[in-house]
Amino acid sequence: MSSMREALEGALEVYEIPDDDLVGEVLLPAMTQADEVRVGAGFFSSQCLAQVAPGLAAYLENGDKRLELMISPVISEEDRDAIERAVTTPEEVAQTYADLLFEEARLSQACVVRHAVQCLAYLLAANRLDLRFVLMTKGQYHKKEWLIRSGEDWLAVHGSGNATTRGLLVNGENMTIDRPWQDGSASANRVRRLLEQWERQWNNEHRFSLTVSALQALRVLREMTPSAVPTVEDFWEAWREDNLAGLEPELPPNFFRIATHLLAIPAGLEWQVGRFSHQGRAVEAFRDNGSRGVLAIATGGGKTKTALISATLDQAAHQGAMLVMILVPSTPLMRQWADEVRDFGLEPFIPSAVSGAKRAIRLEEIRAALAAGKPRTEVLVVTNALFASDASIREFVESFPESTATMLIGDEMHNLGAPSFLNHAPTGFQHRLGLSATPVRQYDTDGTDRLFEFFGPQIFEFTLGDAIEAGCLVPYEYQLHEVHLDADEMDRYVELTEKIRMLGFMVSDDGRDAVGDPRLASLLRERRAVLEYVDDKLAVLRRLLAVIGSANVARTLIYASAKQVPPGKSRQIEQVNALLSELGIISHQFTNAETSRGDANALLAKFGAGDYQVLTAMKVLDEGVDIPQTDTAFILASSTVEREWVQRRGRLLRTAPGKQRAVLHDFFVVPPDSDCREGRSVLRGELARAEAFASLALNEWDANGPRLKVTSVYDDILYQGGPDAGEN
Repeated sequence: MSSMREALEGALEVYEIPDDDLVGEVLLPAMTQADEVRVGAGFFSSQCLAQVAPGLAAYLENGDKRLELMISPVISEEDRDAIERAVTTPEEVAQTYADLLFEEARLSQACVVRHAVQCLAYLLAANRLDLRFVLMTKGQYHKKEWLIRSGEDWLAVHGSGNATTRGLLVNGENMTIDRPWQDGSASANRVRRLLEQWERQWNNEHRFSLTVSALQALRVLREMTPSAVPTVEDFWEAWREDNLAGLEPELPPNFFRIATHLLAIPAGLEWQVGRFSHQGRAVEAFRDNGSRGVLAIATGGGKTKTALISATLDQAAHQGAMLVMILVPSTPLMRQWADEVRDFGLEPFIPSAVSGAKRAIRLEEIRAALAAGKPRTEVLVVTNALFASDASIREFVESFPESTATMLIGDEMHNLGAPSFLNHAPTGFQHRLGLSATPVRQYDTDGTDRLFEFFGPQIFEFTLGDAIEAGCLVPYEYQLHEVHLDADEMDRYVELTEKIRMLGFMVSDDGRDAVGDPRLASLLRERRAVLEYVDDKLAVLRRLLAVIGSANVARTLIYASAKQVPPGKSRQIEQVNALLSELGIISHQFTNAETSRGDANALLAKFGAGDYQVLTAMKVLDEGVDIPQTDTAFILASSTVEREWVQRRGRLLRTAPGKQRAVLHDFFVVPPDSDCREGRSVLRGELARAEAFASLALNEWDANGPRLKVTSVYDDILYQGGPDAGEN
């Protein structure tokens, strides 16, 4: 897949200007990735040199690629008549008008015009510009088209808008986008015809026009070659200066952020009132604490936006150079954050998307851009793994002077409690914001304490219950189903418990993996797998799906175990996939394999569209993947790790149009003997989770609800003998 395909994946088919951002969403990203650009600009004078300015600077970044530009000089009727009578050659007319055109541009008061001339001059000096004038025998060349090639792909942008700054950004225009690789055969035919027409006119084979080169006459451009490469940021600054001078209108509000290379809160974002008013309170708490601290915001509460709003306000208070680094635990979260940063007006740098050599070059460019000290913000989105493994990134963040504001945002910051981060924790960040629905590291007091020491204290909390009450998440029903350990499974559980006890571990089964002794950690995982792989879960799942009816199953997630497969059994996700296939339910699994191949977005889109009734998953859906259409989930791999409780419910409870509530099916493991020490251990772990899930459910105390039907029954069984069951 070409990089232009990726850059334009979310582009619209038709852009209505000025409501839609044609320049920011199509022209700039496409020209930055382009191998070849052809621009037909039908209305051209010195003032309208700016018609190609928004894309020229982006194209300058692209090595030695060439620009083909066909334009129409505004010539007099006398000159046109002279050409027709062959009294004057077309080349002489073109040269005369080229000199007049660019001499006038050099003297222009408009900064945007001068910027465009500098770009053209640089391209000319680098032998990357081929400029031709189109002289119509009748009328005027009046096309408005951009033909852009990346690899084998051609993109066409064409429509009513003159390719002027006003036509691209301000005037009421429509521009059509043709991406044959995505838009189909009709689009491919349009692009083919546009290219054929271009070739005919470019090669002077058109019946009613003359196309001539004017490069020999462009002495003005040759005299104006700039010492430095003009940039996209220069263009937006030029527009701002022209606006202040009354030479250009104001840009639509969403363009201001591009002009200044600063974060900007998206227009219309609701964060101080309404259902997301907690974001305003969280931002206030963070800034009142000196821009340090931890925000415990449940899934659905908008912690990503809250963090970027905080960064934007800190940026405004600083009014100078600012570096924002966002650390994330996974690739899906990295992509999610990158999209959110773009919504706030900046293109983030993603170091893992480029090679080490290119990464080093880009980091130096960022350092140089911030060194000037002018108001400017750069954002990096970095995975925890890359930060831990790449010393150059760690050295980079420590290299800035105090005059540059620096901010670290740690998403799912509980993951940073591992030694890989804590042993290399960057000290140079002035502002530090930790984000997590569950910031406390269960069973790891030392790691939790060190995290809070680094980020600052927890200063705000917005729980899952708060999110449901505020309408950030939908309410849910909790269906709790009993499943039974058979004799062999119970024997295996007891056997592993004895081995664990021999290593001195004397607490209940609690899903813990993080312990110092690797042998003990392995035994704990094996024992937990016994409960996650109970055979009866598949039998109960089959009955539940049969009651629903295969044709009625929709928008459903099934979480399978990610633990090592117990002896004599097969992978649970494969068992589930086979069951769904047998029942005629259309499904697809969603694991690390899909995300590593880059299939994630397409797969989730098909699920959201209803092409798949069910997604089967393991841990990959726990953090950073949003599937808001989902309204039913079956959790086969139930642990007592509180973070998973919050994350998995959060995935299910996301709001979506028409979604009123969700249904969560959980499987409560019942031992064959509830009186023995091991049986009571199983019940304690299952009850802890079930009671937490039930406490927020709509049907908590219904006659057939989770409390009266299951948890109260086993709570009585567990504690009827008193509280002595605290040991394994």
